Amino acid sequence: MALGERHGLSGTKVYKVWKTIRLKCYGSNIDNRYKGEHLWICDEWREDPVAFVNWDAHNGYQEGLELARKDKDDGYYPENCIFVKKKETSKTHGMRWTRLYNIWSLMHSRCENPNLDYYERYGGRGISVCDDWKQFEAFEDWAMNNGYEDGLSIDRIDVNGNYEPGNCKWSTNLEQSRNKRNSVYIPINGESRTIGEWAEISGLSYKTIQRRLRTGCKEEDLLAPIGEHWQHVEINGIIKPLSVWAKEAGLQYTTVQRRYKRGVRGEDLLKKRRLDKKAHIQLTFDLDS
Repeated sequence: MALGERHGLSGTKVYKVWKTIRLKCYGSNIDNRYKGEHLWICDEWREDPVAFVNWDAHNGYQEGLELARKDKDDGYYPENCIFVKKKETSKTHGMRWTRLYNIWSLMHSRCENPNLDYYERYGGRGISVCDDWKQFEAFEDWAMNNGYEDGLSIDRIDVNGNYEPGNCKWSTNLEQSRNKRNSVYIPINGESRTIGEWAEISGLSYKTIQRRLRTGCKEEDLLAPIGEHWQHVEINGIIKPLSVWAKEAGLQYTTVQRRYKRGVRGEDLLKKRRLDKKAHIQLTFDLDS
């Protein structure tokens, strides 16, 4: 049957339903098509709106209802279609432009879209989204019952595990930064934490603790207050904080500090004997001068 005039259905709402599902599957405008793959319409309905309307009349169609597929991964055909209230379909959840929907969408993208730059960190190494969360409504229910708030983001407890209820929680950005595969844990007084956590506890900046680590500081000295104690000094081409030089030489920090203020430089700073005040003073490069 030719489309349009002969069937007498043009302008009716049920005809618009039929036209809509055809456009989803076969419309020439790619942007308007259904986002899934291999969506199809059975031969009985594809070219014959009358057959579709006759099926509607015997399967509960009325204005205000929407045609839905029982199996979202299958096509449009009588056994797979049903009329439901609009709020019951996935496309009428009213959350399309919300932050939570964006989180759900990005979660799928990073696991399923190999064209994304960060796919290799997720789907590329086997991370997937569980079947329960293929539908947004199921994910929304879990989120609202497990502490979701604006400002939090979804975080996998096991960074090598999948996106699924038992392996996910809502975290702040700081908590997210701690839970990475490349996170480095620093032991201080028998307790191991990341640099970010120690920075939060001590009030020092992340970069301050990171710099102290690179220059050889250990344990509780990493969290010492900022001051002269952390003045960086070069001796024989090696740069370390003054306090670290003192500790390694077995000298009191105050002894080395006093010598430094007098102008002593180089290896003379670390000599264990009492220095001759008139002795030649070796000058060397001071990072903080």
